[in-house]
Amino acid sequence: MAAGLGFKDFVTGEVLTASDVDGYLMQGIWVFASAAARDAAVTSPQEGNFAYLKDTNTTTYYTGSAWTNLDTTGMVNPMTTTGDTIYSSSGSTPARLGIGTAGQVLTVNAGATAPEWKTPAGGGGKVLQVVQASTTTFTAIASTSYTDTNLSATITPSAATSKILVLANQFGTTYRDSTEIYTSFQIVRGSTSVQEFQNESGAEISGATRVGLNVIAALSYLDSPSTTSATTYKVQAKVNTTSNSGQYKTQGGGTGASIITLIEIGA
Repeated sequence: MAAGLGFKDFVTGEVLTASDVDGYLMQGIWVFASAAARDAAVTSPQEGNFAYLKDTNTTTYYTGSAWTNLDTTGMVNPMTTTGDTIYSSSGSTPARLGIGTAGQVLTVNAGATAPEWKTPAGGGGKVLQVVQASTTTFTAIASTSYTDTNLSATITPSAATSKILVLANQFGTTYRDSTEIYTSFQIVRGSTSVQEFQNESGAEISGATRVGLNVIAALSYLDSPSTTSATTYKVQAKVNTTSNSGQYKTQGGGTGASIITLIEIGA
């Protein structure tokens, strides 16, 4: 079949050749060098006629009153990733909206100029994710300053407005050879203390015999990190005195694993 030849106005009695049929009658869309060439050739277009213009690489159609572009740029596909969405930006130019993240909905931006993905409103109080970690690593703390217990977990909030509920069960033993030994704990975000639990555990010990007091510290705090970056929470401990071998030892194995749980709650 011959390539499309454009538009031809056949006259009464004219004999159609095979080339005429292939080049004019068999084509679905007329092909012209330009809009001027189209308008010169098609003086009485009918609604629904289509014409392709070579100079601008656009397809036009007749609405019944005027020729209109089917697209303005030859419709170069802007999408690059599975799940992308295409929309019309300023000047009717095709634009790409990248795929959003799990749980987001498609909405209109604040300027009402383009679509965007956004975490749906009304999610306040809902659990968005849970992260948990545990440790049985033995750690001896003989310091009156807060020291890491090796219990930590990292979470990446999905929204800066989210709150993080920190729940921690810290297992260990407090030791001293004399009287009054106390262990205090704190929850730390990064390097910042967010909540301190002073004198969480203690014992009065009589005589010089070394005595240990088993400790299960149940800690909890609702934090507002105001970030969407990876955030680490950890537990630290200290003793009130290091004299007479005062120290705190975290659980070193067995069934007494220390556990920390981070729960992201939507604002």
